[in-house]
Amino acid sequence: MAFNPNALKSVSAVADLSKTGKRTARDVVLEAIKTQIALFNDPKKDGRRWFRSGASDTAFSIRYGNSALKLRGDETQLAVETKAFPEAMAYFADEIGKGVFDAQLDALEKARAARTDKMRETRKTKPKADKAAS
Repeated sequence: MAFNPNALKSVSAVADLSKTGKRTARDVVLEAIKTQIALFNDPKKDGRRWFRSGASDTAFSIRYGNSALKLRGDETQLAVETKAFPEAMAYFADEIGKGVFDAQLDALEKARAARTDKMRETRKTKPKADKAAS
């Protein structure tokens, strides 16, 4: 059976796909928190962990890119009883969702954007390698 081109439609016509623009730093961190909870619940699962568990407590940080957020005062790492780790992460997800960490996320996003712009400029000015030589 041949494909019917009438089945094609604009992305803007599909509600769950029509979101335009990039994900915000807040969106990225909230999604990553879900990933951390999944990694905690399945220790055999591969992935970069923001936490490490001891005998009774788990230390954790919350990160955007390679930078940890200040969770309490200047502290970037906190600890909680291991059994309460998912609830602690859910608490911080709620706080991030409310915008409590927006100032930090905005600053980290600006730094990320500056690094990206610098890399783009470096690539523009760097001479291209001669592909025929390889």
